[in-house]
Amino acid sequence: MNPNKLIVVKLSSLAVTKPAGLIDRGKIKTIVSDLMNLETSGYQVVLVCSGAVNAGKKCIENFSKLEMSSLQASSAVGQPFIIQEFSRELKKYKKNVAQVLLTHEDFKHRKRSLNIRSSLFQLLHNHILPIVNENDTVSFDEIAFGDNDQLSALICELMNAKLLCMLTGADGLYDRSPDEEGAKKFKKVLFDQEFTEIDLAKKSLTGRGGMLTKLEAVRKLTPLGIDVYIASYDFEQPITRAILDKEGTWFEGQNKKLTAKKSWILTRTKSGASLQIDLGAKQALLKNSSLLPVGVKSVRGKFLRGDCIAIKYQNETIAFGITEYSSLEVEKIKKLKSSDLNTAIKNPHSKVIIHKNNLILKKKLT
Repeated sequence: MNPNKLIVVKLSSLAVTKPAGLIDRGKIKTIVSDLMNLETSGYQVVLVCSGAVNAGKKCIENFSKLEMSSLQASSAVGQPFIIQEFSRELKKYKKNVAQVLLTHEDFKHRKRSLNIRSSLFQLLHNHILPIVNENDTVSFDEIAFGDNDQLSALICELMNAKLLCMLTGADGLYDRSPDEEGAKKFKKVLFDQEFTEIDLAKKSLTGRGGMLTKLEAVRKLTPLGIDVYIASYDFEQPITRAILDKEGTWFEGQNKKLTAKKSWILTRTKSGASLQIDLGAKQALLKNSSLLPVGVKSVRGKFLRGDCIAIKYQNETIAFGITEYSSLEVEKIKKLKSSDLNTAIKNPHSKVIIHKNNLILKKKLT
């Protein structure tokens, strides 16, 4: 296997389904045809595919996007629809498909991560297309990725893929909604370029993410030297057009690569999970110190002990790290001195929230 030819392709919900629900066979036929063209050029692809909820929602009576059980049931119905349609198209090329359902918990443990990696490589070795999705039927807040954009970033890092291609409704990154007059598209974005002038409020009508979650995935991968392409699925050869013709937007990965531990922490950072710290804590972190409870002002999102989370000062991310406490525990011990932790929780297992050995500063990613 040529590692420079291994790529991950992430399909948004509407890349495989109709806006009102159910499978869009024409779109899947186009995707499969393009994948087979890439295969003849030596590329091997791991597919991360959204759309299970949208594909199955018409089968669920009184479907509601606000009810977890409704979403999970729709996903359980829709996932086989997607696999079945891809299988039908791939049989024309005498190629099989495999379904791989994962949760965030699977990536927290090294042994389980390595098992995933080995299984995916074994599938590729046998010329089988792996189709990966979040296991929506069993996922809940504590273990969910939040969206398949983050899952695709994890798969890229795990497989040491050359690049990630994300196919969505918009043909790349714009400074505002592409529907607005005068919207400017970015053809190429450097790995350290900020997005302060871009309006990222708009989300997909069917998927859980939007451009914001895609840029979160981009920022996890480009420091690792992995290129990311965001482009529209609405073309005859959408993947080829993006990665070979450089259409859409190309996010260039930096030349140097991070250490394995930094790559692990960065790609496994939970979306929406962060700690807001004060100035004293920020200054301590910049001097290579651990994050103490006394410096934490507030908690955002839900996370468990051992999760990778972001550390923010005045809403700017300054570091990432592996937490020693859950979000519920941090709520109890924030702003306390290390010597006072036992007044808030029984038998505290650490004097720090994130140890300096499990913490990376954002400025050191470049």
